[in-house]
Amino acid sequence: MGLALPFGDTVALGYLSMTPVELATPAILIALLVAVGVWSARNDGGRYVQLLRRGVVAAGVVLIPGAISVGWFARFDPDTISGITTTPAEQTFWFLSMSLFGAGLSMLAGVAAFGFGGWLSATLQNRPGPRLIIAIDGPAASGKGTLAKRIAAHFGVPYLDTGLLYRAVARDVAAASHGLEDAAAAVAAAKSLDASSLSDPGLRGPRAGDAASIVAKIPEVRAALLEYQRDFARNESRGAVLDGRDIGTIVCPDADIKIFVTASDQARARRRHLEHQARGEAIDYDQVLQDLRRRDARDSGRSVAPLEAAGDALRLDTTNLDPDQAFAAALRLIAGKVGTRTMMDLLRCDASSKNAK
Repeated sequence: MGLALPFGDTVALGYLSMTPVELATPAILIALLVAVGVWSARNDGGRYVQLLRRGVVAAGVVLIPGAISVGWFARFDPDTISGITTTPAEQTFWFLSMSLFGAGLSMLAGVAAFGFGGWLSATLQNRPGPRLIIAIDGPAASGKGTLAKRIAAHFGVPYLDTGLLYRAVARDVAAASHGLEDAAAAVAAAKSLDASSLSDPGLRGPRAGDAASIVAKIPEVRAALLEYQRDFARNESRGAVLDGRDIGTIVCPDADIKIFVTASDQARARRRHLEHQARGEAIDYDQVLQDLRRRDARDSGRSVAPLEAAGDALRLDTTNLDPDQAFAAALRLIAGKVGTRTMMDLLRCDASSKNAK
């Protein structure tokens, strides 16, 4: 019988004699199993978990008996392992034990790679997506509210019509039988504002808007509502869309996107006049135009947070645009500012959150 090498040296010599292709093959197979795990977890999470569990069981069924057999030889028959004194039967059993143990280890490595792929898929899907704060400002009837709502829905992010806050304050002041210019009553109403009441349909009419512009002149009212607006933008993980008259200048001066929506006085008056007619309210067009101009002067001339475009705001004139055209133009402005890739990432995040629900 020739000189037999110890088992460890035999394995080492075996690896040293392998070609680069033979050495790379296991790594390639592991990488493929990771990729399969990523794909499986992303496309059918339930099926992925089922396959992972079955893989663990199968690897255990093969590995455990092999490990027990190899352990038995290491403890009770080390001579067969070293090849010093052994019989053909013992050598055959040792070979089968090692084959079973090696197959079990290979299966376990494959299952681990498959499981790592699933973990990697979950990590990539749960990573923080892009976060955009979009500030939309502009005068009354410029179309900013409709536009802001559509942009928020398009990207699947929360939307706040900040004008509703001031309308609600004016409503509550009037309900308490105080004058709209009563600063103490308006501040008290602002500090006790119930956010759940913002869905009140009575806040949507032009008269509510005119009343809001009166209480909005009061600095203490604006200060009381400022933190609510900033908290709304700050606490939304994927960003938010806010519209008003001072979002880009005061509320969110660091907003990623600022759009100032304008339209001619006549175009805005026509829109507001049509709103009155749709509600069956008889009002002269010239009167609507005068009311808009008075409100513009009031909003632009107040001492605190006046209506004005931020220095870095993107301007959008909707005079000759319908709602669809204004929306398309706004998306082009946003894409030009943050890039198409970020916009696509936002849409993918929205799709992922909807699928998760």
